[in-house]
Amino acid sequence: MSDLNRYLEEALSKVPNLLLRKAVSKKLEDQGVEDEALLDALMEHIQTNGDGQFVWDDGEPDKFKNLSIEFSDEDTKSILSEFNKLLKEDLPEVISNSVQDTAKAVVKGLENEWPEQKIEEDSSARYFRDRLNLRWSKGLDPLRMMLIASREVGQEYADKLSRSKAKKGIARREVTVAVHARACQTALEILTLLENGLADGAYARWRTLYELSVVAMLVDRFGDEIAERYLAHDAVSMREAIRNEYRHDQIPYDPQSLKGTAKTIETEFQSLVSEFGKSFAGPYGWAADSIGKKAPRFQDLEEAIEWKALPPNYKWSSHKIHAGVAGTLRTLGSFDGELTVRAGASNAGIEIPAVNTAFSLLQITTLVFGKRNDIETQIQMQALILLRDKVVRECRKAAKRLERDEMEIRRELDEI
Repeated sequence: MSDLNRYLEEALSKVPNLLLRKAVSKKLEDQGVEDEALLDALMEHIQTNGDGQFVWDDGEPDKFKNLSIEFSDEDTKSILSEFNKLLKEDLPEVISNSVQDTAKAVVKGLENEWPEQKIEEDSSARYFRDRLNLRWSKGLDPLRMMLIASREVGQEYADKLSRSKAKKGIARREVTVAVHARACQTALEILTLLENGLADGAYARWRTLYELSVVAMLVDRFGDEIAERYLAHDAVSMREAIRNEYRHDQIPYDPQSLKGTAKTIETEFQSLVSEFGKSFAGPYGWAADSIGKKAPRFQDLEEAIEWKALPPNYKWSSHKIHAGVAGTLRTLGSFDGELTVRAGASNAGIEIPAVNTAFSLLQITTLVFGKRNDIETQIQMQALILLRDKVVRECRKAAKRLERDEMEIRRELDEI
């Protein structure tokens, strides 16, 4: 029980006696007696002996006074009425004020302790990252090298695009640059999570990287038309965001009464649907015509680039995004498939998102090279492949060593 709860219970237990004391005091005042010592003694008498005769020596000789205190039904009702009023009206305010005051005191205490605690937290985090780096650096370092090299390739491609005067394929190349840039940013997010022992979070971010690779390959395959629709589909997403705001604020979404930005986006949306058809309004409507599906799903996008089914890793990474029980109980940081609820970092499970990221980043970066086949391009591509293979090899080695070390620790504990 918290201190506040205990305090409130103790205070409430005293209320009946306080109300009775108030009523007794009123009875004495009506008879011309105002004496706190007498009131204290009389209350003690009532609480221990109930009714009956009570004798009090006020210290003044030859001065006697007979007093009579009686409680009628009206007096009892009045006390009960005051008690009920306190419970219904006064107590909630007292509790609210107490909660606010106590919460402020708790926050103040945390703030006072935080400088010292922050030092301990930072020290602990650095120690953990050092241990993780010692085990996984041979696999994560080449992944970071891949990211740096991929960004350089992407920047070079973007610079050439900005200088190009070619009209054909411009939309496809613009999408490739944009998606590749986002892929590099996503890969950096994954690396940051991995280096801090958050493999499940990195796995969830890899799902985004995988989806970007599918989109990039789809645009590369179908060219300018699908690329133009992909870029135009921003209006569909923005319109849905505005509609969601209206739903949240419980405002009817009436296209005829919209103003400002909402009206501009609605007008653009209607124009695009009129141009590209109703299918364009769906989540993947930008791909509908190119892949021949009226309401394409993500799996349809995969099949259009001849990926026949969702890879198992993609499905499992989805659990780390949604709130289902599998994503809660099953973590990359567990051993032998054991169910584990984890509230912090772990140096286990790093290899799965790391390896998947290496493959996906290479796939997207390959599209940036396009059909170039010069010696420099071949060298860059081969370097990225070698780095990817090193990520795979070293991460899997580290994972096996970690599992052996964990099993050894468990055996030693069992023998104790």
